[in-house]
Amino acid sequence: MSASRRLLVTTQVVFFACVAVCALIAYGAGAESSGISYFGVHAPTLPLVVIAYAVAAMGLWRAAALLEGRDGVVTSTMRVVAVGLPLELVTPYNHGAFFNWAHMVIGVVIGVAQMGASASVAWRYRQAALSLATLVQLAGGLAAAMSLPDWGFNHMLESEVLFAFGYAWCLVQWTYAPRVLAVGALAPRGGDVADAT
Repeated sequence: MSASRRLLVTTQVVFFACVAVCALIAYGAGAESSGISYFGVHAPTLPLVVIAYAVAAMGLWRAAALLEGRDGVVTSTMRVVAVGLPLELVTPYNHGAFFNWAHMVIGVVIGVAQMGASASVAWRYRQAALSLATLVQLAGGLAAAMSLPDWGFNHMLESEVLFAFGYAWCLVQWTYAPRVLAVGALAPRGGDVADAT
């Protein structure tokens, strides 16, 4: 396993494990309506969310550095997400209108970056696993969007977890894909190019 892939897998496992423990501690209406962000404003789960976001941000930033030159679109969006995660923590949505709007804007930027990266690799690399990961992520994103209005569909937590899982899966699967030529065709070389990192 390449260093970049190992780093992504390890840090994403830590992220999802922390979120799972948070759900065990404080699953309820607050988490269903506010998603993972609820754990960042709920005192018993705040330390776990800090660990989850810090580890995920570090993993994305470092993996982007290891994969530099492989795909500028993906590595740039990995850095956007890495910066956005701690910003989500320092803008708690329950501290007034300014923080709520800042939190939402940062969340939208992170989500668009993640979806854009996944759609980009699914389109350019044309591999079934990448396409499936992107569809999982898209399903999570649509479910999260449906959880925003007052439609009685409060499944923000599950939706965000599904979205994040699809993104993580897409990134890991992308490290297996051969490079794409500038014209968009697959390079005629096989193997894991990222194994050199």
